[in-house]
Formats: sequence, C-alpha cells, structure tokens
Amino acid sequence: MSGERLVAAYLSDLVLAAEPLPEERRTDLIVDVTSHIAEARAAGATSDDEIRQMLEQLGDPRDIVTAAADGLVLVEPTPASPPQSRFRGREIAIFFLLPFGVYIFLVGWFAGLYLLWTSDRWTDREKWLATFITPFGYASVQAFATVDLGYTLPGWLGVPIVVALLLAPLAMVVVLAAKGRPGRSSQ
Repeated sequence: MSGERLVAAYLSDLVLAAEPLPEERRTDLIVDVTSHIAEARAAGATSDDEIRQMLEQLGDPRDIVTAAADGLVLVEPTPASPPQSRFRGREIAIFFLLPFGVYIFLVGWFAGLYLLWTSDRWTDREKWLATFITPFGYASVQAFATVDLGYTLPGWLGVPIVVALLLAPLAMVVVLAAKGRPGRSSQ
C-alpha cells in the first residue's frame, strides 16, 4: 500500500473511531493528528516504510480516541439503533479524492469535485474554497517542489511555503468535515 493510501486509511479509521466524541473534541483531535502527520511528512517521512513507521508510532486510532475521551461519558449506540455515520460513503470519498485523487488514474480529483459539487452538505463558498485551495491536491505540491522555475527561493521563504502547501489540502478536508451538514447547499 502506498504512503498516501496508508495515510488516507489511517485518517478514515480515526474519523470513524471518533464518531462518539463530542463534535468540538472530535474536530480538534482530527486536526491535531492530521497536523502531526503533515509535519512528519514535511520533516522527511516520505517513503512507504517511513510513513508506516510514523503511523505505527502514532498508535491505533481507537486508542487515540480512547485517550481523547478521558473523563467523558460516551454514548454507545444500542443494538436496536445501528450507528449512524455523520457522513455517507460519497462524503468520505470526497475527503480522500480531493487531496489524493489525482494519483488515481489522474481522474480521481475530478471525481471528488463532482461529488463535492453535487452534495447538499456544503455552501457554494465552501465548495469554491475546496476547489481552489490546492488544485489537484498533493499533485500541485509535488509539482511546486519539483518544477524548476529558473530560480531558487531562499530557505526562510521556501520552507514555510512548502509546509503551507502540505497542510492546505488536509486543512480543507478538516474544514469540510467540520462544516458538512445535510441541506446546507441552499444557504
């Protein structure tokens, strides 16, 4: 499994495990873990083995959620009422296709945009932001880092730009996850 897929699967497990947490704590937890992953990748965890090791060091998503729930009384769903996911499969697909979809036969990002724009969970403003924050997700970051523009940015400027580009797609996913509610597209 590639590094991007490992991260996507890990974050998906974290989002599902964090469902019982109160919304604010759930969002904070996802932002913290996502930021930690982005920082580790920016610091040099780029190979599949390094990413796998970094995720193993973070720990199991269920254990992270258990630690975040310390002191809270969580309401577990009863067998009579199956757990209701806040997001359907199409919304979860959006969260992965926007940052990583371009690596799926070059059309995954466009599929993510289609799903985003046909969803009723986000306002037009949020959809435009998700479309243009980092076009083509991490492929644009990769292009920025590898294309020779004929000059080199000084380190004090280049490093913050690369870090911002690495965090932008993940931050946009967190914003979409925090704001996504059915029926908001008409607002």
